[in-house]
Amino acid sequence: MESKDTEKAEKSAVTVGAGKRRVLEGVNLVVYTLVGIAIVVLANWFVNNHDTRWDLTPAKRYSLSPQTLKLLKGVDRDIFIYIFDQKSRLREGRDLLENYAKASSRVSLRYVDLDREPTLAKQFGVRSYGTVVVASGNSHYEAKSTDEEGVTNAVVRLLTGQKNVYFVSGHGERNLDSTERHGYDRVKKQFENENYEIKTLTLLQKMEIPTDCSLLVIAGPQNDYLPQEVDAIRKYMNGGGRALFMLDPGVDLPNLSKLLEEWNVTPRNDLVIDMNPMAQVFGTEPTMPLIVKYGSNPIVQPLSGYASLFPVTRSFEIGKDNKPGVTVDSLCETSADSYGSANFNPQVHTVAAFRQGTDTKGPLTVAVAGTISGGEGDKKAEGRFVALGTSFLPANVFLGFQANRDLFLNMVNWLEAETNMISIRPKPPEEQHLNVTQRQMSNILYFGVIGLPVLIIIVGTTVWWRRR
Repeated sequence: MESKDTEKAEKSAVTVGAGKRRVLEGVNLVVYTLVGIAIVVLANWFVNNHDTRWDLTPAKRYSLSPQTLKLLKGVDRDIFIYIFDQKSRLREGRDLLENYAKASSRVSLRYVDLDREPTLAKQFGVRSYGTVVVASGNSHYEAKSTDEEGVTNAVVRLLTGQKNVYFVSGHGERNLDSTERHGYDRVKKQFENENYEIKTLTLLQKMEIPTDCSLLVIAGPQNDYLPQEVDAIRKYMNGGGRALFMLDPGVDLPNLSKLLEEWNVTPRNDLVIDMNPMAQVFGTEPTMPLIVKYGSNPIVQPLSGYASLFPVTRSFEIGKDNKPGVTVDSLCETSADSYGSANFNPQVHTVAAFRQGTDTKGPLTVAVAGTISGGEGDKKAEGRFVALGTSFLPANVFLGFQANRDLFLNMVNWLEAETNMISIRPKPPEEQHLNVTQRQMSNILYFGVIGLPVLIIIVGTTVWWRRR
């Protein structure tokens, strides 16, 4: 009898214990469920209120460049970006385009179904799917592409309007339409993307600079300008003109050099040789100085940490005596391992060792920027100029090197007093390729496509067999 009572008591205790465990498990389940729901709610609240994103792509394809962000922060009017496409494709590319609206409260984004809103499409002259239009007030521009470079250039055109750039011709200057290595076809496209109209000017025909000229470019003349032509440039600059001089070494240009000397800049008759071992990493020659040291001018401030290349360049000497109304800054300097090989003749020159007393020891200045105060009384105007020791820097073959494009266009922006445009520009999207050999493809097929599924089946069957 006592044994049965004990057995009942034990069973009762077991039942009560099991019940308590079930209750405890149920409570734990409820608690864990509530905790999980709370985490999901908090995560959604955080995302909705902070909208934090991480761009992990190698080229930062879904992030805006410093230039675009700087441009958008300075927007002083309402801008609307319209994306015209089919309804099923309207959300493609939104990760990048929506960054424009997030960067500025003055920028709005609108997705438009081209088939359902033909009137709006007709208003902007849109005819094809995937078109992006940037509009403000009565002005609008169609982006040449849907990537950042295309959209940002459309914003620039909208904000700045069109300006005229005159390239002087008649002295063997660079060919703007040439697609060859040393041509300027890519430079011309860069100007057009930023809403400049490119024109050529033959000073020999009419000794004056057109009044609609916003920038004068002298790109690698192979013979000197006449005194009358130089006088026309001087008059233009004293009236607040803007000019970019690119003077190659080995070309005798006494009249143009004298004009720069009036502004406290002396072009040396040399060829800069730079023996800096760091340049070997980029595979460059000693006649192609690699620039990593920049001055304090706004043109080069964003380029810290970037390298630019000055192929076949002469150097400049900045006068120590200050001239009234003239200020000059050194933009780019070569390394301490460089020197200027004097009396450079491209026909007979070979790279020689430094000659004490004849050559100029580095560091050497290869680019300068300056301002000129001209006019009198209420008609005072500030002229600006930039001088490079080479016209190869923006050539087709070198424009894409590291910071060359940014450096060149920053010079243009500074000359035009468009400081909000001076920055690092968006890079064109790069295709990512995976190069795989035939043997590697076979390994992927056998081990990845066939081997891995078979292994999973074997492991699963083994586990099932042991547990059955």
